[in-house]
Order: sequence, then structure tokens, then C-alpha cells
Amino acid sequence: MISNVLRSRVQIVEKSSTMGALGQTVVWAHSAYRFARIIPLDVRAVAHYQQLDTQSSHKIIFRGEVDIQIGQHKIVHKGTTYIPQQSAKHLGDATEVIVLEEQA
Repeated sequence: MISNVLRSRVQIVEKSSTMGALGQTVVWAHSAYRFARIIPLDVRAVAHYQQLDTQSSHKIIFRGEVDIQIGQHKIVHKGTTYIPQQSAKHLGDATEVIVLEEQA
């Protein structure tokens, strides 16, 4: 069953910016919780995405359609933040996102 595979609860945060007297203020606010599978990419996959000029470390698979856009969303799982490197790719009843683990 797909529910056994997608068992990591992740938080999707969305970028919100406001213009103030001192310039633009960017805030990352909670957008949604979803269940997903986080898969570390092997060396071959990382090399493939580097050829496409994309740094990547993981692939995240969601059930159903999830709208995740580069620069507008981040994914948080157990204190680790993942930055989308490509827009979400819809594959039938699942959505795949290639991400890079944010370094602190």
C-alpha cells in the first residue's frame, strides 16, 4: 500500500514578503502538512542533475498533486529544511520534487 511508503510527515512552508521602512522582510510561514517519502539520491542521480545545472541531494514523493514552486516553498522534516531545485513533477497519483538539503 502507498500509505506504508509515504509515512514521513513533512511541513510545507511558503514565502511571504512585506515591504517596510527598512526594506523587504521575508517570512517563511506554515502552508500545509503532507505525508511523503524522502529518498536520498545516489551518486549517479546527483551527477545526472549536476549535468542539468542543478544541485540536489534528495527526492521527495507526495501522494496526489502538490503545488511546490522554486523560490516560493521549502519542505521541513524533523528540523531539516529542503529547498526545491525543480518545480513539482506530477506523475499520475503522485508528485515528485527534487530538493537540496539546506546547510546550516
